[in-house]
Amino acid sequence: MKRGFLTKANGRIAQRKPPSVGQLPTNAQVQIPEKDAPAGDESMSAQPRELEFHFSEVCRLYSENPYIIVADYRLSSSSCFLYLPSENAGMVFIDSLDSVQAISTWQVLKEPCRPPPDLPFVIRSSGAKGLGMFATRPIARGALIMRERPVYASHPTLSVGSDQKHSFYTSALAGLAPATQAVIASLRNAQPVTSDVGHIRGILITNALGAKIPQMPDAPPFAVLFEHLCRANHDCAPNAHYGFCSESFSGRLFAVRSIAEGEEITIGYTDLTTKRAARREHLEAKFWFVCECATCSLPPAHLVESDARREAIGKYFALMKKGERYPQGASLDQVKELIIWAEEEGLVEAASILCISALRLAQRDDNYSEELKLMVSAMNYIRAIEGNESLGFATLAARVGLSAEQLAAILDNGTPETYDYGHFEGLLASRARGKAMSSNPKLPGN
Repeated sequence: MKRGFLTKANGRIAQRKPPSVGQLPTNAQVQIPEKDAPAGDESMSAQPRELEFHFSEVCRLYSENPYIIVADYRLSSSSCFLYLPSENAGMVFIDSLDSVQAISTWQVLKEPCRPPPDLPFVIRSSGAKGLGMFATRPIARGALIMRERPVYASHPTLSVGSDQKHSFYTSALAGLAPATQAVIASLRNAQPVTSDVGHIRGILITNALGAKIPQMPDAPPFAVLFEHLCRANHDCAPNAHYGFCSESFSGRLFAVRSIAEGEEITIGYTDLTTKRAARREHLEAKFWFVCECATCSLPPAHLVESDARREAIGKYFALMKKGERYPQGASLDQVKELIIWAEEEGLVEAASILCISALRLAQRDDNYSEELKLMVSAMNYIRAIEGNESLGFATLAARVGLSAEQLAAILDNGTPETYDYGHFEGLLASRARGKAMSSNPKLPGN
């Protein structure tokens, strides 16, 4: 029921009668479970053992169902908080009023989002890095590690009063269920004690992942927080890939290579196609840590080689104009060498982009045999980045008369040097027939 902007004499928000399920009374306290407290580097901001989340005095209730709060009634274009579901809310969206009203009608948010059965990881201490995700069993390339909905999603451009830069973020959590508040509050704030960003915004800066929302194609990526996915730490040769799925409105994590039992599951926080000095500079500026991963800890001679390879890949990407698959003047041999370097550097996502670029170059050069090999390599990269169960991988498998499971088994049990490419000729059969007909056209009446 829409209420408009409700006010009281003391200026505070007209809240529903506490204690209603999922809503804390003003100034309620949230206990952070001891087991969720990050461990490690004492130079980082201390994690408070309890926090207060309450709506600020400039908040106003707009409607109860959907549950929408106007963050600052003084601003004509104030950001708003949408809590879903309206009772016992496990998710908050932050955007303009028109936007959150539209989001509240999305059918996908009314459908369940289930994590994979028998999760293959545990959250535990990763030393100075705080908490991390660790594999509890071997995880195969392309396997789904985790799928979950965000607990927090905000437009990157927010309308916030200059006097509300701290209370805005604590207000955003005030309408969430206590358990969800505790999840967010237990995430690490890596900003220094001397920082003026505030604890909750510090958590957002430290942990937020991106989510491009197809239902809002013109909007830039939202900043999102997850209970589990935000625990994945950084590595300059990550073994997992994070992506956002529009069909289920969920974040997903896939293994881009085989992960051993006990190995930490990692993603990349920065541009991995730059030199170590640039990577470290960005990571230290935003996340306040110096990367000591295996790549960053290489001996000097090997590090020089690694930097040169990554920089060459980055320069190739920089030359690619928007919408183009390869830059002008590129050669197939050049890109094939970059693919090898990307693989050796553990840059699977970069290798996948380069593989598609090489495939287009093979088509340009009318190189059928290379095109076939690169198509198979592209399939292998697709399932590493998007998962064995992705629509793209399943579609390619169907084109050669195989199930996704059968195709994955073939790819897992061979290498580009040992594949029987006869299995895959159906992928290019229609193109080959078209080429044959164009080279030997039949005239009418023959």
